Amino acid sequence: MKPHIKERPIPFSPDMVLALLRGWKTQTCRPRGLERFNGWPDWRIPLHEDAWKICYFTEEDPGIWRAVFLDKRGDCPPGLNPVVKCPYGKTGDRLWVREPWKVGLFPPFGGFEVEYLADGMRRVCFPACAPAPAWLGRLKEQSLEDYQKTGMEPWADRSVLRRRAAMFMPRAASRILLEITDIELKQLRAITTTEAIAEGIEEIFYDEYTSATGWKNYLSPDGMCCRARDSFFTWWDRINGAGAAENDPWVWMIKFKVLEIEE
Repeated sequence: MKPHIKERPIPFSPDMVLALLRGWKTQTCRPRGLERFNGWPDWRIPLHEDAWKICYFTEEDPGIWRAVFLDKRGDCPPGLNPVVKCPYGKTGDRLWVREPWKVGLFPPFGGFEVEYLADGMRRVCFPACAPAPAWLGRLKEQSLEDYQKTGMEPWADRSVLRRRAAMFMPRAASRILLEITDIELKQLRAITTTEAIAEGIEEIFYDEYTSATGWKNYLSPDGMCCRARDSFFTWWDRINGAGAAENDPWVWMIKFKVLEIEE
């Protein structure tokens, strides 16, 4: 029986959307749903500090993972469920990309225009259902209010209105569709050089004679990292806060291929 394929949303920052569009990004690391495991030191027993150390995770069923603890009895901390379901699905499932955006105009023939903040591209989108969903009505009302404040004409001016976070992008406005090709559950700092490059970090220097490379430092505009892994860790800290990479959290390492980019 062919496995059921599901679609789920996944947010990306403008930098990472550009990496997707340029073909640089084929992997993403996410800690969502693993908070209880990343807080495991809270369960340490004073006389046996290493008793509950997580050794690794194993996938019992598609999308269902179990923590294996480094303990003589193979036990896990009292009250901790060692089983976790990947919130992004399983191999073969699809992810539609949410990204920061703006609303443009509302054409008389229906739909709504979107501008994507990553590259400034615009396109007219149409909801997949009829009649128009409630969120589209609210979006139009908010946009008309913005037009009134600026004195612009909603049908004539290709003006762009309020910025909207990726989390508020509806499915109809999404332009990028991904397919999961593999999922691993491991600690962040176990990432390899190849995997760090697949995260979409930017190479800013290359010497063709020595093959030396330099990678973008996302915490310092004028800085550069000599190693791809270090560049990725600066990006992680920029997104998750200072020292986040040093904490070495458990993350979903999701590999994917791009199925569709609508223009």
